[in-house]
Amino acid sequence: MNRIVLIQPRGGGFDLLGARLPIGLLTIAAALDKEEYEIVLIDQRLEPDWQNKLLESLKSNPVCVGITCMTGRQISQALQASKIVKAHSKCPVVWGGVHASTLPEQTIANKYIDIIVIGEGEITFYELVKALESKKSLVDIKGLMYKKEGKVFVNPPRDFIKNLDETPDLPYHLVDVNRYSSINLKEGGKSLDFVSSRGCPHKCSFCYNLEFNKGRWRAMSAEESIRRVTNLVREYNLNTIYFQDDNFCVDIERLKKILRGIIKNKLNINWGTLGLRVDTAARMDSETLKLMYDSGCRNVDIGAESGSNRILQMIDKEIKIDDLLKVNRRLAKYPFIVKYTFIIGFPSETDAENMQTVDIAKKLIKENPRAYTPFAVYVPYPGTKMYRDALRGGFVPPQTLEEWNKFNPEEWFDHFPSWLKKSEIAHLRNIAFTSLFSNKNSRYKINSLLMRVLFDIYHPIAKLRFYHDFHAFPLEFWLSEKFVFRV
Repeated sequence: MNRIVLIQPRGGGFDLLGARLPIGLLTIAAALDKEEYEIVLIDQRLEPDWQNKLLESLKSNPVCVGITCMTGRQISQALQASKIVKAHSKCPVVWGGVHASTLPEQTIANKYIDIIVIGEGEITFYELVKALESKKSLVDIKGLMYKKEGKVFVNPPRDFIKNLDETPDLPYHLVDVNRYSSINLKEGGKSLDFVSSRGCPHKCSFCYNLEFNKGRWRAMSAEESIRRVTNLVREYNLNTIYFQDDNFCVDIERLKKILRGIIKNKLNINWGTLGLRVDTAARMDSETLKLMYDSGCRNVDIGAESGSNRILQMIDKEIKIDDLLKVNRRLAKYPFIVKYTFIIGFPSETDAENMQTVDIAKKLIKENPRAYTPFAVYVPYPGTKMYRDALRGGFVPPQTLEEWNKFNPEEWFDHFPSWLKKSEIAHLRNIAFTSLFSNKNSRYKINSLLMRVLFDIYHPIAKLRFYHDFHAFPLEFWLSEKFVFRV
């Protein structure tokens, strides 16, 4: 039986909050698993001895080693694995995921990488494995970039999968689901992530979706989503499902069918979702919101992004502050925990506009006691529309794959010139850091006991700093960078 090795890189201190299910790797493994390949999935986040497991897997000369990778700290860990493969075997190293798909030419230039799977990967990877197994040419496989005899070849792009109902069920048996943590909205029991759609139809200029999914949204039918969720809940005795869709609620009628199916099948679960927009929530009537609660919804994440109408227009968010405040007041009538995410530090954003965002966040919490408002400093990710604005604003991007390892949300501005002054960077970082710990509603998303203890200790200090804009002598920020949020 031929072996395929798949690797999920470690990404730094945020993994301490709990390793999420490697859905990307399970997705590309699904079709191959049906044909009884021996698939070895190595998750660096959970396996301290992952190097030895990789070395052992290489002894049988696998067809290839596939590695997924996002921009930032995962790159160094992915490269470490690639170097081990190259030093101890002749099998090709295949990279996929957002970073490789966004910057394929720069990625393939690295001597430890042989092949890039660009974009949606499962059909491309399946065809690649078949070709490598039979030693056939890669020239006709769409969605590939690869090296051959010192030259780089680029194949035509692959079309998106049109019918997600026809995609195989994910092979959850390849991992120990008990070792993964999703957002658990009930005491005790187990939780898992589930993805029922791909992409987003909106045009937010800071988001990867516009490039990676070409501004398209595709979804499983409500019936197929219900079938898969029901099977997951019953097979693994789950009490929580977390919908990891980028935009779960695009089609409200589809959403309602799924929720009615959860109730009809008596799944008795709680659920949350990453993907709810302000404008979509504004279109929901009272019947839909009640159906959400009756079916078990206890958490929604909403991208609020800014407290400035100018910035919202600049980033193509298609909402205004009044829309956000109205939606918050409506949601306050229901016992949902609502996470409003904000971004500060956009190119051309003034200090006054940053503080407008802080004020709006405080207002949301005041008007909804179940809301919380984590901040992040804007990151000019490659492949986004705003990346070009960042370049015009003075951002000098990394020039090699290795340099992109330093390009992570916590420290990219320490290494690469940008439009921000050092004093501005320090202020924005401190606002973002304290926002994560200033509201106890955010504690439920932490699955690590140690991190919960640290949260409880630091919460009063963070609340004081965030609400009073008191960020002098940020010793705790330095400690977290040095000992916690690092690879």
